Amino acid sequence: MSAAIANPTLTIPLAPPVQTGVLDALALQMRAGGTCLLMLHPGGTISWHDPAAGVFFERYVIPLLRHPELAADELRERVRTVDARSPVQTWQFIPGVILAAAPFMERRQMTGVWLLAARDENFSLCEDVLRVCSRIGLDSIWLGEQATVLAPHSQERILQSLSLLTAMAKDKVRLASMDGELNSLSTQLSNAYEELALIDQISGGMRVNRRASEFFRQACLDVLQVLNVRGMGVALSADKYREEPVLYGQLSLPPGSVHRLAGQLLNSLQGRTTPLLINNLSQNNTYRWLGEFATQLIAVPLQRHDRLLGCIFGLDKSTGEFDSVDGKLLTSIANESAMYLDNAMLFRDVHELMMGLMHSLTSAVDAKDAYTCGHSERVALLSRHLATQIKLSDHQIQRIYMAGLLHDVGKIGVPESVLQKTGRLTPEEFEQMKKHPQIGARILADVKQLEDIIPGVMHHHERFDGRGYPGNLAGDTIPLMGRIICLADCLDAMTSNRTYRKALPLEVALNEIRRCSCTQFDPVLADAFLQITPDQFRSLMRDHQQQAKKLLEMQESLRSA
Repeated sequence: MSAAIANPTLTIPLAPPVQTGVLDALALQMRAGGTCLLMLHPGGTISWHDPAAGVFFERYVIPLLRHPELAADELRERVRTVDARSPVQTWQFIPGVILAAAPFMERRQMTGVWLLAARDENFSLCEDVLRVCSRIGLDSIWLGEQATVLAPHSQERILQSLSLLTAMAKDKVRLASMDGELNSLSTQLSNAYEELALIDQISGGMRVNRRASEFFRQACLDVLQVLNVRGMGVALSADKYREEPVLYGQLSLPPGSVHRLAGQLLNSLQGRTTPLLINNLSQNNTYRWLGEFATQLIAVPLQRHDRLLGCIFGLDKSTGEFDSVDGKLLTSIANESAMYLDNAMLFRDVHELMMGLMHSLTSAVDAKDAYTCGHSERVALLSRHLATQIKLSDHQIQRIYMAGLLHDVGKIGVPESVLQKTGRLTPEEFEQMKKHPQIGARILADVKQLEDIIPGVMHHHERFDGRGYPGNLAGDTIPLMGRIICLADCLDAMTSNRTYRKALPLEVALNEIRRCSCTQFDPVLADAFLQITPDQFRSLMRDHQQQAKKLLEMQESLRSA
């Protein structure tokens, strides 16, 4: 082959307007009839041709159609005449070859030209063929042999093949377009499902009694996977929340950098409702310093009722840049998270208010008797410790703690002369004292939120052998909450000074619990209680001695006033 054919044109062909898969399928059909399929751009250059059509086309026809001095210019001139008004044309400007062309239309515009090439029925090694073979350095005898294996085409026959081609192409292009749309729709649905699943998963963790740090940790880890980022973090407004800014994922920043980033983001997002997208941190004035550790940044505000509660931010997307789709997803998550955060803070405030009122109520009960100062708080702590020891749920542990705080609230209804009497009580006075569990239950009965702790208040003086009060319940018929508080109440009573005796040493009190297991106490709970070492008991009580001392001082001041 001549040097001219080695570099027929310097123009880099553009991609064909039809999908390659469609062209391959059509070419296979045309190849069976002895024709070669080509796709042309409207300017007349070849954008695609069938590479498997045969050496006659690959070595003779295609090089000529691309050769600027032989047939390429003629091809461009002919293509200019193809349009919707003259949809089918046949050409014979290459010796021994017949061509048929038809426009490829998209949205009423011609975006390409179908071209079929076939061996002319009158092909022979004539003077024109020999001259062309000489120009391109091709063996004419060899070419004649290759031509004999191809079916000869007349003008009528190649037009029939072209008609078949355009009909098949119309269907295949439409099916390919539909397939592409289906794939696109499938991808969109898959992405939407993944995003909805993520939002649903995050929403499932929005329990108002869950710590904000736990919620946002799980949310960040979930978003990390969906957005495919190296770092995901959250920063909350310091003047509203007591949570430190955090960053999760593979990316790590030097000490202090997360706080610096959090401060800048909260400042940047103040009054902003749209995501902050920066795909080149090194060229951003505000966040240029961050470019030393990361490349990209996305941040959205946690906003509720025009109040900036904080922000969620991501660093370095593994594939591509942050875009509006990422911003929309993160905004949806931020909106849900802001609602959770607002409700969680309201719950915290209400919970702290309720706990404050409960502590005030128990302090009022303890204040009636100097010898039981701090008793309710200690019983609550011991009850919570035992509930934790037997691996109850966090909710049950919290409710048992509250029941321990309020277990003696009924003593408000017991005369102070009985509560503060020095020496042992008379049978009549003891009967008055025995009413405090029922009085406490009646006090709490109207508070719906405390209904589930009433069994602990009502039955903390029942005995495992059935000789307790007020219901003479025995064994497992005693509510678990009552059995737990009974143990804690008795231990604190034995280790505290009373009007009728001094406090027992802790070891002695624990031995008494061991002795009374199966009679006064649930043996399973007693065994678990005794697994707690004396040092653990002392450590548990030590932190609350100062608070009890302050309450005792307040009692003395009230008595002397």
